[in-house]
Amino acid sequence: MQKKLIHKISHAFFQLLNFLFGSIIFVLTAIAIFKPSWIELFISWMERQIHVLGSWNYLIAFTSSIIESFPVIGVLVPGQQIMLLVGGFFGKLGYLQLGYMICFAIIGALIGNAVGYFLGKWYGTDFLEQYGDWFGLGRTELKYLKKQIEKNGAWFIILGKFHNFTRAFIPFIAGSMGMHTGKFWIYNIIGSVLWAGTIITLGVAFVTYYKTILSYFSYILMGIMICTIVYIYFFKREAFVAYIKEKEKEIEDKAREALEKR
Repeated sequence: MQKKLIHKISHAFFQLLNFLFGSIIFVLTAIAIFKPSWIELFISWMERQIHVLGSWNYLIAFTSSIIESFPVIGVLVPGQQIMLLVGGFFGKLGYLQLGYMICFAIIGALIGNAVGYFLGKWYGTDFLEQYGDWFGLGRTELKYLKKQIEKNGAWFIILGKFHNFTRAFIPFIAGSMGMHTGKFWIYNIIGSVLWAGTIITLGVAFVTYYKTILSYFSYILMGIMICTIVYIYFFKREAFVAYIKEKEKEIEDKAREALEKR
């Protein structure tokens, strides 16, 4: 009885976090489209704080890059966005600051990915089966991700660093699947170096031209959405339809299992 109560409370808590995170993203996107001046004010304020913090920015970059690679937590923490601003404004001050910022971000990313991998190795299978649905990782999603890791493990770990969801869960799933530790570290090193260097360099470009970017944000967002829809329709339509059918079957199976348990 007590175990069921704890399970329900935990489920409700994470559902609330997911709702809050989705709401924040929606609100921020709406502000960026309709009130870009508010975002400009916020970024200007962040620039002043970053300059005041000085060398503490290295610690922020290091900590952010660790936390955002943790399973679950990494989805909720906007570490990459922090890296763009902190790395951009502080790295813009000179090549020395830029180099140190990239190094600290690389080390943090290596540690964060390694923690996720070993947690997956020790607890991954049971955790994903019991709680995966709470984070959008149902049986169907896990099946697809595991298949892709088996087929393209290197690319998934390396390029997965650039998306908050895959960044937080791919090392964890790779560990749960028993990926060889040596292989994982090779992919981890390549991915962390590529991610840190790219994000902080993009950060410098963003903070230099953010006013122009914000003025065209709605067009950029619309372009991304159109490109995504076109890509899925022409290149991934069959795979997408197959995924929808499998997801519907998964929902039906879970509903039937829930009734049988009663």
